[in-house]
Amino acid sequence: MSGAGSLMNITLRPWPAPKKEELGPQHLLQQVEQLANERGHLRNVTEKSLQDEITSGKDVSEGAKDESDEKKEKKEVYSKEERLQDVFRMQQEMSNHMEWAKFAANNAVDLISLALSSDPNKRSLASFSHTFRVEGLTQGLPFGSFGISKENHDQHVRKPDELQSLQEYEQRQELVSKGARMEALDVATDEILKAAKKLEREVRRETKYWQEIVSISDKGWPIQRVRQNARNIPFAVRYGLPEASNHFKARGLAPLRMDKDGSIILDPTLALKPKTLRVRVREYGKITGTSSLAIESGMNSTAIEKTIQLARDSLFEEELYHEMRLEARHLLPYGVFYRDSVIHVEASGVDSRHRSKMLLIDCIPREDDSQSKQSHSNDWLARNVAEGLRLLLAHEHSMRLHRRSQLPPPLTGQQQEHPSPSLLRTLLAVFRHLEGVDSLYDYLEKTSKTLESAGINVQLDTTRELSWANLAESLQSSSKKGVSATDQLLELFLKPFGGRATLTLTSSNVRQPEALSVSTRTVIGPPTFGREHRLILPSSVATELGLFQQSKFTSVEETTSYLDSILSLHIAHRQLKTEFFSRAVIKGSDARITIRTKDAKKEPTGEQDIMVRLQQGELEVTAISAANIQEEELDTEQSYTWTDRKGEMPLVDKVKSWVG
Repeated sequence: MSGAGSLMNITLRPWPAPKKEELGPQHLLQQVEQLANERGHLRNVTEKSLQDEITSGKDVSEGAKDESDEKKEKKEVYSKEERLQDVFRMQQEMSNHMEWAKFAANNAVDLISLALSSDPNKRSLASFSHTFRVEGLTQGLPFGSFGISKENHDQHVRKPDELQSLQEYEQRQELVSKGARMEALDVATDEILKAAKKLEREVRRETKYWQEIVSISDKGWPIQRVRQNARNIPFAVRYGLPEASNHFKARGLAPLRMDKDGSIILDPTLALKPKTLRVRVREYGKITGTSSLAIESGMNSTAIEKTIQLARDSLFEEELYHEMRLEARHLLPYGVFYRDSVIHVEASGVDSRHRSKMLLIDCIPREDDSQSKQSHSNDWLARNVAEGLRLLLAHEHSMRLHRRSQLPPPLTGQQQEHPSPSLLRTLLAVFRHLEGVDSLYDYLEKTSKTLESAGINVQLDTTRELSWANLAESLQSSSKKGVSATDQLLELFLKPFGGRATLTLTSSNVRQPEALSVSTRTVIGPPTFGREHRLILPSSVATELGLFQQSKFTSVEETTSYLDSILSLHIAHRQLKTEFFSRAVIKGSDARITIRTKDAKKEPTGEQDIMVRLQQGELEVTAISAANIQEEELDTEQSYTWTDRKGEMPLVDKVKSWVG
């Protein structure tokens, strides 16, 4: 009995499994899924259902089942179609069981996730199934709509001191909550005031910035948005010229940064010291003229618009100097060279005996006052040269825009060349042309006055530049559309210069006057590469004197020397021959004529050689007698000279006084 009594208090429990064999949450979930697949839904698994299965023998071991199955197989032989149907049926049952198990598991997971979603820190859409997210959450089902709580239904009567302590605790909690709310309201008020002050500062800052932006835009400067760093630098100003070369076009954009007070901070490219082109005239080693601009005071207090304008002018001046420096490399034969950051240009011309005048071109800061101790006699020349170069570069920009607006040329495999603008070439052409035509026309004017003082009727008509003389007509009849009159005028300077002088010689026995013309063409480039003088003689004069009708010369000295010989021959062989026709004889090809002399009775007694020499505006006539009156006497010689001032008597009268 004692042993049996002791066994009454014994509880049978499964032997604790070792830690290696303990099932974790993941393994337990696998076991539940396997049980659901084998038994169907877990709701049908009860103690009674298990006991019935044991009684009916459904819990037979696998070995016994296999033996019974083998016996059945021996007893029953199924066909192939029946076996396939059994396989399909079992597969359908397995898939149904798996779907039900998946559905149950998803429901369990969704239920647990919905219960946990009451805590905001544990909310996660990934913990819900796809079906629940689509059919539940997206349809308006809120988080935390299902909760689990543990309640204690036991009645508990508190003691009076415990109730008093709870009331005191609640009062303290209420006071603390009120204090916390008041403190929070104070903090919120302070934050709102700070935000209001900050907003006011931002409004003032933005207002000032936009006022300066509008002011810049009203002055005509193009404003554009900046994509990069748009928060701190929302806008930029395009102060460079749109048709500048690529290097200077990229430098023509400056961002407009905003300072703390809303004013615009100058970009480093705008804050640099502005530069200007300086042209100096040097004569005999001394500077006699300069074109640098006057110093502007108060650069620190200059408005932003003025600063942008100075930056634009400085960029234009730098581009002008850069283009001329590139062009100077190809003009060394014309007296142009680059040395010590200064471009040297000979301005006296190639025909001058003393090349004493030189142009010095460089780019300096605007506030440079190095010209204070220099002479200013040639300031007008330096200023005109500087302004002319600026106009030529501005004209090149305008023509680039005009060319871009035209229809493009056909596409080719060859890359189109973009030649540099003709700046120094145009300057050299102007100096060479004016120097040549002025020197030549001075000679012609002096010569015509000398001939008139000698009694020879001549008329001189000179034109320094034909295109300038016909400027109004050429502008009116121009066929270029879209090109302004200023650009058409400047375009004339880029073409070859041409001047013309006409010297008309009149004679008493010639009905139509004979005109001798000299055309001057100047171009620094092919095909002339300099200046060319073309002399055209009248056909009758060229035939009679045995000369070419057209002759070309490259210098004024050659042209004037040839004109002296032509006019000397014309006076001797045409003027004197016509006047002393019966007594005059031409014995050579030089400017000499032989005239028979007469005594008082008007009878020929001898001969006089009349030599005519015209040189540099002075006409000299010499008479040489070849008759020997006595053997001891030498040949007698008489001469007379006419200049551009009025002479005492005409040439014919003077010769008549010698030959009778």
